[in-house]
Amino acid sequence: MEEAVARAVEAGLLFFDTAELYGAGASERLLGGILSRLGALGDAFIVTKLAGYRVTWNGFRKALEASARRLGRKPDLVLYHWPPPYPFSVCHVTRLLERAVDSGLVSYIGVSNFNAGELERAVECTRRYEILVDQVQYNMFFRVVEHRLMRVASRLHVSLMAWSPLAKGVLAGKTVLDAPAKLLDPVFHRARRAGSLLSELARMAGRYNSSMASLALSWIIARGAIPVVGVSSPSHVDDALRALRLAGEEGVVRELMALTGDASVVEEGCYRVLHWNRLIPPPLQLVLYRVVLGGI
Repeated sequence: MEEAVARAVEAGLLFFDTAELYGAGASERLLGGILSRLGALGDAFIVTKLAGYRVTWNGFRKALEASARRLGRKPDLVLYHWPPPYPFSVCHVTRLLERAVDSGLVSYIGVSNFNAGELERAVECTRRYEILVDQVQYNMFFRVVEHRLMRVASRLHVSLMAWSPLAKGVLAGKTVLDAPAKLLDPVFHRARRAGSLLSELARMAGRYNSSMASLALSWIIARGAIPVVGVSSPSHVDDALRALRLAGEEGVVRELMALTGDASVVEEGCYRVLHWNRLIPPPLQLVLYRVVLGGI
């Protein structure tokens, strides 16, 4: 991991994404330590996420203070990881996000896994600060965000960040079922069965002296979203760098769009990823994610 982060810093990629629940805080601690050893902690732009069971100011404050201790400094941008559980409203947590800025705990705010209606409501509820980002699941095999959310985000000047841009590795050619998260992800299984698209993507990679991952990431960029790339080796960083170049090549983009089809073939429906959490009271969510699962 340290070599991968060092490669990113060397290349000028200083935008890093983490969350309080990633490894129950281990991800923040690891990232902060590596950036500190590289002398890049002050230069990096760090995004972290507050768990969606945080619904009180005391919970927000303590979580952000803990994130700052693990990272070695305060995060730049905080996202609310998923929509709040009922009966707590989107407005309620949006105002808490703004209070976090007022309190100097973070500089910018955003959301994650909010659908079009929830994003509109969050923006309506802001009083002093802008919602900068909505981080959502988005890749070649999961495109429901194109049905409405992408248009709404564009109208509201909110950037979309795409998590799982490689469909848990399938779009990088890794189809082995080797983790519980893959077993439970219907998008992963759908992607594994899409042999023709994967075969054509592999052929494209050969023609362009690229990797499947770089092409899939460049597709995300060309669609107007920011891919959140998981890296554990320098080669993953190189894939991301290559994707930036490919996204600017008209012929590559045209071929990728033809391969995947346009928005008219996108599945209809409302973005509902992680929305089952809205039915679980905050104390039970905390037990589930921190005690039972030990983070995500």
